[in-house]
Order: sequence, then structure tokens, then C-alpha cells
Amino acid sequence: MTVMLSFSRPGMLRSYTHILKRRGVPVVSYFSTESNESSLQLSQRELREKAIADALAREEEALAKVKALRELKEKTKELIGTLNKTPTSLIHARLDKLQSSIKGLKNQDKIKQLDEELEEFMFNQMNIPYGEISNHPWAAKSVSEKKQTSNSSLDSSSTSGSQSTIKSTSSHSYTNEFPNLKPTPDYKPYSEQELYLRQLSHSRNSGSLGSELTNIYRARDEVRRPKTISEVTINKLMAAGCHLGHSKALWRPSTQPFLYGEYDGVHLIDLNETMVALKRAAKVAKGVAGQGGVILYVGTSKNWEQSRSVEEAANRSNGYYVSKRWIPGTITNFTEVTKQVDVNSRKEVDMLDLPTNRVLDPAVNGGIIKPDLVVILNPVENRNCINECIKSRIPTIGLCDTDMEPSLLTYPIPCNDDSMRATSLMVGILSKAAEEGLNQRHEIVSKYRKDAAKAGSETSQVVKKFSKRRN
Repeated sequence: MTVMLSFSRPGMLRSYTHILKRRGVPVVSYFSTESNESSLQLSQRELREKAIADALAREEEALAKVKALRELKEKTKELIGTLNKTPTSLIHARLDKLQSSIKGLKNQDKIKQLDEELEEFMFNQMNIPYGEISNHPWAAKSVSEKKQTSNSSLDSSSTSGSQSTIKSTSSHSYTNEFPNLKPTPDYKPYSEQELYLRQLSHSRNSGSLGSELTNIYRARDEVRRPKTISEVTINKLMAAGCHLGHSKALWRPSTQPFLYGEYDGVHLIDLNETMVALKRAAKVAKGVAGQGGVILYVGTSKNWEQSRSVEEAANRSNGYYVSKRWIPGTITNFTEVTKQVDVNSRKEVDMLDLPTNRVLDPAVNGGIIKPDLVVILNPVENRNCINECIKSRIPTIGLCDTDMEPSLLTYPIPCNDDSMRATSLMVGILSKAAEEGLNQRHEIVSKYRKDAAKAGSETSQVVKKFSKRRN
């Protein structure tokens, strides 16, 4: 009788086979196909995992070597920089002491091998010029020989003109010129010091290249540094777009004297008329400011550029401004509109715009304050302001476009009121004229006060002399 055994585990198969053989029973044993396939897959998986582990180990080892070499290079550069800053006399003393200690060692072959490995590392890995490492003991002779060969090759290349030197932040010339500079390794980004040196070198070499622009228009100059009426020309008015009117459908026939022509369905304003009206308005603004009048600037456009220009103009001429919205009744119904305003906040100022600190009478303190001149940048949107000025007989200066009625304004200026550049130019010119009148008034009043004080002192001296004579 023959016994056939099938087990999935080899250990159980061996134990049962041993028992049957001792009893003299023939045994035929085999593994199941599933166990064979699983063992084969297990062996392949182990081989694959082992290969992956070996590859990862080799990669980690390579990365560790690269990191160690990088750190060694960085440390070597620091040591070389320290050595280059050491005085020559101290270096020679250290060299003699080091050479005497090296000669006393027994294994000179090992020392020679170390010297060769160190020299190979310095020349091949560090790539340091020979002039920077010539002070080191291990490069006493070899460096001098290689330096001579390198100098001869450099001389030949300089004569041919085919080679040029490249200077980096880690070179010896930069470390001598900037001793506190710390060069960064190649694998790290430039530091702030190195970026500054690169920018400085670039500005020295190529900073003067390119073209230089002059007479450039800057929008902020119209607001911060406006031009005077004597500096304005027709070219500047045209550049600002003051000649552009509205379409023919919005034209008012009363603006016919201000028109120059028509182009592509749009009316063009005659800038000669604009110059005449602008000079007249500037003269009026100068006279009002010179007499101590109150100037009110009104520009209620939604663009912030106009609000900024109106605010700067009011500050320049010591006036007032409205940049958000004109409240109807601000002039004609002053008592109702200003109920929330503290009446006691009013102050009296002299001709130098300085407070007099005088207590005002109730009748004066509760009276209506009206501006002496109103400058309107967009009169079409501020018809209420114009009507109130007409009823209160307040003179007005306004930018009159081709869709505006010029007879409503006391001093109309034919100009485009939709362009922010044009309105900023106009209000800047008018505020500059008002500033000139303000300065003239301050000069006249200060001179008058000085003369009055001088005359008063002379009169007091005469009175004193006369009183002494009578006594």
C-alpha cells in the first residue's frame, strides 16, 4: 500500500514522512499548486524589496557623501578666509613650527599621501586660485610651480585676447575689499550683501547705458506743483485735452463764440478764447485773495483725482472746498443747513490770516458767511450752486463746456469739464494765482506793521524828549 500526502506547509510534510518511513510504508509526497505559487510570489516580493532597499541605501549614502563634501567645502572656505587675514609674520612662524613637528613623525609616506589627497581636494573640488592658497604649508612648492605655469598661460592668453577674468563674490579681491562679506555656497541663494554688490557692479558697468527721458508729463505735478498763468501755453492746454467739446447733439448755440470748428461730430473749442478767459479769471482770483476774500472751490465729480486737486487748491490759497456733494440751500438757506454746526467755533482772523482771539458779538457770531468767489469745475452738475450764487450776487468762475450756458457764469472759461487732466490744470492755475495774491497781501501787511512800529517808536522818542525839555 502506498500513501500519498499533500500538505501546504513543508514542516508538517517532513514530520509525517519520517513517521511513515520508520513503519516501512512507501510515501509519495508533493506540495499543492497554491503553496508553490505563494512561495514563488513571496520570493519575488522579497527580492524586489531587497533591491529597493539596496537602491535606497545607495542613494542615502550618495546624498550623505554629497552633504559631507558640501559642508567640508564650506568649512574649508571659512578656514582659508581666516588664514588669508592672518599676518604674514605669524604665518611663517606657524609654518616653521608645523614643519618641525611633521619632520619628527615616523610614517612619512602616510603624511605624503595625505598631502597629495589634500592638494587634489583643494585643486579639483574647491577650484580656488593658486594665489589664495599659496600661504598654506601643504602647497609650498607645488603651488609656486603651478602658479608659474598658470602665469605663463595667462600671459599667453592675455596677448591673444581670447580669455577674460571673471570675478565672483567668493574671490580674494572681494574679500580684501569687503572683509566682512560672507560668501554663500553654490547651492544656496545669494545673500543681501552679495545682491547689493552685484547690483553695484551692474550699475558701474552698464548703469549709464540706455536713453534718458526728459520733459515727461506726470499727473501729480498738475496737483502738487501747478503752473502759473505766465507758464501756460496753447500747446499745454491742447495736451491736457481742453479743446475737446461735446457732440453736436448736446451743443448750446450760446457757446458759438467759443467754438473753433468741428471734427468727427464733436465740437472743438478755440484755445485762444480759453487763454483770454483763463488770464482774466486768474487776475480776478488774485485780486480777491489779495483783498482778503474767501474763495470756495466746488468740484463734485466722482473721480478721486478731482477731489484731490480741489483739496490741494484750497490748501494752497487758504480757501475752502466742496468735493462730495453740494447741499441745496448752503448759501440761500444757511441757517437751516448749518443748524448742526457749532456757532461758537467761529474765529476772527486778521489780514495775515492769524487769529485775533477777540470775543465776537452775538450778532456777528450768528451772521451768515458768504464766499467772495466761487470756482466751479463742473457747473452742469452744480446748477443749484450757480442759482444760489446768482441770488446772493456772488461772482463765479466756471469751466464752460459746449453743453453749458455761459451766461449763468460771471467769468466763464471755455474748456472741457469732463477730463480730469484739464480740470486739474485749470484749478491748479487759478489756485496758484490766488496764492500769489495771498503772498502779496502778507508782504504788504507785514511791511505796513513794521513801518508802523518804527514810526511809533520814533514818535515815543520825540514825546520823551519834549517832556524832558518841559521839565
